[in-house]
Amino acid sequence: MQLFSILALALSFSGSALAIIQCDDKKTLSQTVIGENKNVGVEVVQCSNVITPVLDELAERDAFAFEKRQTDVCGATCNTICFTPTGGGPDPNECHVIADALLYDSQNIGKRVSILYQLGAYNDERGSHDLLQAHSSPWTPLCETFIVNQAGIPLQYCRTDWSALVDYIAFNCQSTQNAHGGDCVAADQRWFVQVQHS
Repeated sequence: MQLFSILALALSFSGSALAIIQCDDKKTLSQTVIGENKNVGVEVVQCSNVITPVLDELAERDAFAFEKRQTDVCGATCNTICFTPTGGGPDPNECHVIADALLYDSQNIGKRVSILYQLGAYNDERGSHDLLQAHSSPWTPLCETFIVNQAGIPLQYCRTDWSALVDYIAFNCQSTQNAHGGDCVAADQRWFVQVQHS
């Protein structure tokens, strides 16, 4: 079975809407904070299930088909899909805190973030999905964003691109736009970014 890595950031406020991405058998590996004000928490989590874009069925990929492709996907294009109907979409103001933290880390830690890919790492040969989830204390996210690697190999993505997508998707796929979040799927479907209220 293929496994995909997920990088996720979430801004925490009170809220109880269900997350659109499902992480089965969630196992927290580590926690930290990012951003100038250290107000966006980061949690590395393992999930046992395969994560695919919501409302989009992508065929499983042969891991070896992508090995010779470029692993730096900074600046790559993606197609945005908003989840309709309305029903608690992300607040662009809350999501912008995540976007700012990504920009700060781009300037102070590094321009790129690794989107890992692991096989057979979760207790058995089923493998795992690593989820890097960031949110502010008390670790109850209201706005979340994920990057999911479906390529079968590690990828590099620019924090500035991710930041821009967080702002774009949050603004264009909010409740006032008759949506409750959305995702942007790469043209070659090797990765996607999702923004949602959770």
